[in-house]
Parts: sequence; C-alpha cells; structure tokens
Amino acid sequence: MLDKSASRRFYVNVCYPNRILIMKKLLLTLSLLLSVSLQAADEKKSTTYEGQITGVVCASCKAHITGALTQKLPGVISVDVKAGDKEDQQKLIIVAESDAVTKEIATEALGTYAKNYQILSLAKKP
Repeated sequence: MLDKSASRRFYVNVCYPNRILIMKKLLLTLSLLLSVSLQAADEKKSTTYEGQITGVVCASCKAHITGALTQKLPGVISVDVKAGDKEDQQKLIIVAESDAVTKEIATEALGTYAKNYQILSLAKKP
C-alpha cells in the first residue's frame, strides 16, 4: 500500500501530466520576454566620431585628452587615441550618446590643453 504523499504524487503525475510541462513552458516564455524587454531598455543610441589629432606623444598626453573630453563633452561614453596613419597624427575616437559633437566643441572641451593638442578633423563614423 502506498503512503499518502506517494499516492498524491502518483495522482498528480498520472492525472495531470501536462500541467508540469505547461508550467515549464510558461516560465520559459516569461523569462524570455523579461530578458528581451530588459535588453531593449538597456540599449542606448550611441554615435561614434573619428578624427585626427596632433601633439599626442605619450601615455600622459593620451590621459589628458581622454580625461578632458570625457568630463567636458556632454554624453560621452568613451574616448580613445590610437596611432594614426602619419607619424605626427593620431586617430581620435569618441563614442557619445549625443549626435552634436563637433570639432569646435571638442577643441573647446580640451580647455587649456588645446594649446598642446590640435584636433585636425572630427566626423561621424557611418
């Protein structure tokens, strides 16, 4: 003879075999919907700008430029300075939430560093 708990499990599994499967599918569907909605909420439109800058000769120079542009330009996500095609010019890459970053605004954001570093060009990357 089966005890009460064993007979209850037997009854649920035999009489309602699809109930567990339905619940699993429902939970999976809800978790997928939640995941997609959270991912869509996290995505922000960002614009990448690329340009040329001169005067960057060391890691300290790069840190000055990165710090000044990150702090003073509105909505900047990241700033990077990489080696350019020419020896005296480096590539400036700015990723920002704003689509209004221009060469003039970036030069102004450099503040007193603008006398040491010259932004030659800055344009949206397609």
